[in-house]
Amino acid sequence: MKKTSVLWALSFAVIVLLLLTAGDAISTSPSPRAYHQMVYDPNLGKVILYGGQTGEWNPPENFSHETWFFDPITNVWTIMLEEDSETNPGGGIGGDMAYDSKDKLSILSVISDDLKELQTWAYDASTNAWEQLANVPRAPMLGQRIAYDSESDRIIMFGGFDMTKYQLVNETWVYDYNTDIWTNMRPSGNPHGRNYHGMAYDPKADRIVVWGGDIKGPSKKELVWTYDFNTNTWQKFKYDNGPTNRDYINLVYDDIAESFIVYGGYPYGNDETWVYKLSTNTWQLMQPANNPGLLSRYAMVYAQNVDRTILFGGQDGSVSINFTAETWSYNLDNNSWTNLSPAP
Repeated sequence: MKKTSVLWALSFAVIVLLLLTAGDAISTSPSPRAYHQMVYDPNLGKVILYGGQTGEWNPPENFSHETWFFDPITNVWTIMLEEDSETNPGGGIGGDMAYDSKDKLSILSVISDDLKELQTWAYDASTNAWEQLANVPRAPMLGQRIAYDSESDRIIMFGGFDMTKYQLVNETWVYDYNTDIWTNMRPSGNPHGRNYHGMAYDPKADRIVVWGGDIKGPSKKELVWTYDFNTNTWQKFKYDNGPTNRDYINLVYDDIAESFIVYGGYPYGNDETWVYKLSTNTWQLMQPANNPGLLSRYAMVYAQNVDRTILFGGQDGSVSINFTAETWSYNLDNNSWTNLSPAP
């Protein structure tokens, strides 16, 4: 009788432990944040998130230095490097990440926490470690965007807000990982200075595509710009029917649909989902039945292994520090957003 009681008690304890562990695994996710950086690693089949702002701007303790993985198949977040990891980058917010498919590295461009350097870092998922690369040889910036040009094997950077001159930047920089050198390309006819714009690479057209942002210029005309590294030239595309200009957005490229997806943005903290196709220079307002709500300053990537766009975090509406910790998935095929976050 005592043996049976002991076995029952042990079995019950194991069941409780499993339930608690399962609950923790499902509910784990990064804390509410904005201004974070994300990229999709196709070799790993996971989304990689780094950093973010978790509270009021400055003090630095509100700048996160965590590294997280998100599995778009199981919808599970896993923290890979804690805040105090020795290999963490020296900055956490207001930058951008791009995946270098040739070298199988996630490249990060980010301002240092002391706002004095524009740093470059590489994250190797196979070793779970960050390595610092060459700084960009210019004054530090916030809100610059980078994208990987796979045809040329280069990281392209455009825009940003110069923290020393307090002005928007219209510079085009190119990074070569093999030589660890940044080069100011100085093309003619480039877009107006801007930051927190949308920027992504179209591999079929072999063009970097830029749209939106906080734009420096006489007017905020709605234009799509493309950059060709091979000729070092920018080209603008006017359109009649499309979204009004906005910043604090991400532009992601859907490989299967051969289209770009953008969500929300500021001002308004809107909840619009737009799709752009470069080959026809056309925009389409999707108007899904459900969406992540009024949102800006989020991070968003396209995950090829599930053919979904993954969005995490951001600023909820116009409330400055009302950050979210929700994970959403967008299916372009049936025009639907799904909240992947666990129920409270």
